[in-house]
Amino acid sequence: MKLKSRFLAACLVLAATVTSSSAAVVIDNLSLGTQSFSQTLSGPTATGFFFNNPMPDREVAFTFTTGGLNVYLTELSFGVAIGKAILDPIRLTLSKGSTVPGGTNPQILGEVTPPSSTPTNQILTLIPSLQVLLEANTQYWMHVTVPNGAAVYSFVNTNNQSLAPGWTLGNTWSQSPISPWSELTSGPQARIRMSVEAVPEPHAVLLGGVGCLLLLRRRRAR
Repeated sequence: MKLKSRFLAACLVLAATVTSSSAAVVIDNLSLGTQSFSQTLSGPTATGFFFNNPMPDREVAFTFTTGGLNVYLTELSFGVAIGKAILDPIRLTLSKGSTVPGGTNPQILGEVTPPSSTPTNQILTLIPSLQVLLEANTQYWMHVTVPNGAAVYSFVNTNNQSLAPGWTLGNTWSQSPISPWSELTSGPQARIRMSVEAVPEPHAVLLGGVGCLLLLRRRRAR
């Protein structure tokens, strides 16, 4: 019985070894550099700082292109500045497409709320609430909104990009109810850090299963 248990444990270890993926940072623009042209994010009931003027539903989007392998998106960190002492969730939505802000197969990745209104500048991290496959050599859009409430944030841009081979980080775009989408053509790009995990190769999973079968046959032959 003990030998059987050890054999099963060995198979599980082997399967985990061949199917496990290594995490990697593929886009890193999080380090502070030259900052300019931060875009405003705001909720549907947001107001400005002077005369309580309305400034609702300001949105941001940015584009990126994947490298040569299919990967899973595991984590996304981004820089924001707190505009008012009101804290509402920031939502990130992923989509494909050649025009802002994408729109093909939109996928809500989740929401994250600053823990406090201080300090003003903060790094927030979102771990997707579902498994997100990023296809190889594909352009994606990340759409950033404040879906509810009166919070006002600034989405920060900077210029210290570090990219994995084949990956690109495109320009940031913004819009409001009174102005159409416009591109920040002069840069810098979104202050983000994106981490991914490799999709296990099908042949690696198959090899793990074959290895367990060979071990089983060897034990039966004894």
